[in-house]
Amino acid sequence: MKQPSEPEETAYDGLRNMKIEVTADTPAYRSVSGGQYEAVGTFKAGALLDIDEEPAGAYLHVRGTNYYLSGADAKDSMRWFRNETNLMPYAMKLTTADHYTVETFKGQVYAEMNTAETMPVYVLPGDDDPRYGILFQNGIYYIPAAAVAATAETGEAEPAVCQSLPVLMYHFFYSEAAGETRKDGNFVEVEELRSHLQYMQDNGYHTLTMTEVLYYMQNRARIPVRSVAITIDDGDPTVYQYAFPVFRDYGMHATLFLITGWESPELDWSFWEMREEGLELQSHGFLTHQGGCAGMGHGGRLQCMDHAEGVEDTIRSLDYCDGGFVYCYPFGDYNDNAVSILRDAGVKLAFTTEAGRIHPGMNMLTLPRVRIHGGNSLSTFAAGIEN
Repeated sequence: MKQPSEPEETAYDGLRNMKIEVTADTPAYRSVSGGQYEAVGTFKAGALLDIDEEPAGAYLHVRGTNYYLSGADAKDSMRWFRNETNLMPYAMKLTTADHYTVETFKGQVYAEMNTAETMPVYVLPGDDDPRYGILFQNGIYYIPAAAVAATAETGEAEPAVCQSLPVLMYHFFYSEAAGETRKDGNFVEVEELRSHLQYMQDNGYHTLTMTEVLYYMQNRARIPVRSVAITIDDGDPTVYQYAFPVFRDYGMHATLFLITGWESPELDWSFWEMREEGLELQSHGFLTHQGGCAGMGHGGRLQCMDHAEGVEDTIRSLDYCDGGFVYCYPFGDYNDNAVSILRDAGVKLAFTTEAGRIHPGMNMLTLPRVRIHGGNSLSTFAAGIEN
């Protein structure tokens, strides 16, 4: 996937929390007595940092940490995504070795630190990911288990956590104010969407990212009782036109399942902008959103596709989403052949159109969702997401 060039004028210029990019390995400092700073590690070239304030001198404070860096080796980036998390810490703390690395979700080394630290645990190591998740810069970053010297229970009371999670399924949007009408139940009026998000905000719901859903399903992390994941299929232009401004107003997360073979090789700026504002991009197939398997559900092609061809198509679609790991079956159709293709392509979570909530222990490649029908009452929407 090629990154887009920023348009000369965009609707949100001046409103972004633009991150800085570290252009070369640069020392990470900590403030000590007497207004002095001592080097305790290194921020690696390419790291994206939120800067909170500029204290006396030439040092910049990295938001959500007790670290500083020199502004000499930093520049503005084109990224302004929010560092935040809905995960709840375990009643456990880890203590690092004297030397440890801090990594991103994708394994990029973000920083190398040279002093032992003790911090809460948010994500436990997994079978295929031997790392602990910790809170760093207000988001979840990772420390390899091999660099953890010890863990200890804190003795704190365990709060209630989510037992089953509704994953909402939207498709298209329209505006009655613009003279448009609903074509079928897959179309949700924009003010109807606003009422859904307002209800969730008023009732304390947390909208999860797919990384958080993955950890929940793997029993590696805990999420609040009132949690929900929102998905939007197909990447229709009405998402950017109508839904995106509403999600941005509420600061809520959603996942767009893109039919990537229908998109330009260069990611459209609208998708880039939505991704930065919390609407992540995941796969709805590359060239598999078409028929071809007669007598199999809606005929979705993935069900009878050659295995190697299907794996290649799926990997291409995930690469377009900049390393995506979640898949939505075209037309909701799947069978053993489709599941095998996704597994061998490295998909971690896959969603169908079957009805239901998800919870740990389910097959993570055949997950159900809660379909949102346009025109239903707010009480019907509420009933679909209540525990």
